[in-house]
Amino acid sequence: MRREAIRRSFVAWTAAAVTVLAIPLCSFATAMANPPPVPAATTTAFQVPVRFVAGCLLMTVLACEYPPPLSTVTPSATTGASGVVTFAAERSATNSTYCVAVWVNWRNLTTGVAGTTPLRHVEPDHSRPTGPSDRCRYAPATVVTGSGTIAAVADVGAHPPVDGYQILVNPGLGTFPVP
Repeated sequence: MRREAIRRSFVAWTAAAVTVLAIPLCSFATAMANPPPVPAATTTAFQVPVRFVAGCLLMTVLACEYPPPLSTVTPSATTGASGVVTFAAERSATNSTYCVAVWVNWRNLTTGVAGTTPLRHVEPDHSRPTGPSDRCRYAPATVVTGSGTIAAVADVGAHPPVDGYQILVNPGLGTFPVP
């Protein structure tokens, strides 16, 4: 009788141990079968675009647009990877003679990390026919901001064209979360 009681308690103890060990293993297998989703890349246009006037000096007055047009560049921020942002910019339909560099000053409001990155214009490819939309394109710039809420201010660079001028009308402003 005592031997039977020992055998039953051993069987009960074994069943309990297998159950306790199996639950975490099953949960781990379920977690591995359903990994957390990777956040998709999200592009956020700056809420306020950069507006500026660019023109030429009197020496080249025959090629100038008068009055110089108000130009608009809309920066954007693409987030996807953790703590990484890619800044880009799109020129408006306003056709201006000048393509100027755009600078983005950003600050992570969560961590306090800050930085500045230029969005330089890309020279058009003259080996093929190009349209007006190819004239002013900007090279994207990727920066490590860290996770948190980012506030960014964009403006035209401090270096005007050699044969002209640029006047900032209003800087661009954007806020967006970074995973």
